[in-house]
Amino acid sequence: MPSPWHSLSLLGDSRLLLPMAAVLLIAGWRAESPWRIRWALALSVVGLIVLASKLAFLGWGIGVARLDFTGFSGHAAISAAIWPVTAYIAAPTHRLGRWAALLGLVLALAIGYSRLPLNAHSLSEVIAGTSMGALSSAWALAATTTTARRLRVRWAALALVVGCCMPVLFPQVRTHQLVVQMAKSLSGAAKEFDRSALHDEK
Repeated sequence: MPSPWHSLSLLGDSRLLLPMAAVLLIAGWRAESPWRIRWALALSVVGLIVLASKLAFLGWGIGVARLDFTGFSGHAAISAAIWPVTAYIAAPTHRLGRWAALLGLVLALAIGYSRLPLNAHSLSEVIAGTSMGALSSAWALAATTTTARRLRVRWAALALVVGCCMPVLFPQVRTHQLVVQMAKSLSGAAKEFDRSALHDEK
């Protein structure tokens, strides 16, 4: 039986969150929502930074041993970038949306913390990922106004359903393994670097 931390961590799985965000961005584009462009840009930047940091360590061993840092936590970053905005969209009014976004951030913080007892990340990696994701969602939500046309709540419900279906339909897809293969291909290394190698270099 999965531990509570494992179950909570699943809420930060990219197979769940990226399809959710895709559905909401499509809906936002159709409704000309003011946050859509900022959110799309923010998610792209967060994704690229997380990927670059992971490739740098897995392929070349680039990290910060003193901070036990091997790259931004993807679960923490993407959770903080997506859950607050999703919660805002699900709320019926702009005012309630602000409070909902805060609840979304609390959920993202919990997801980030869950990576620690699972030994998936160090504290510095979780803090860095959560901070970056939170800044990106805050920047996107700063574009919202009280007079802007809001999406129907059903879009948030549809996004959640689509997101939940992806891990079930594609259980064999593991984004971490894809990143590992990419890192080895780019660096030419026979084996990816791991955390012990980071401290061996200290």
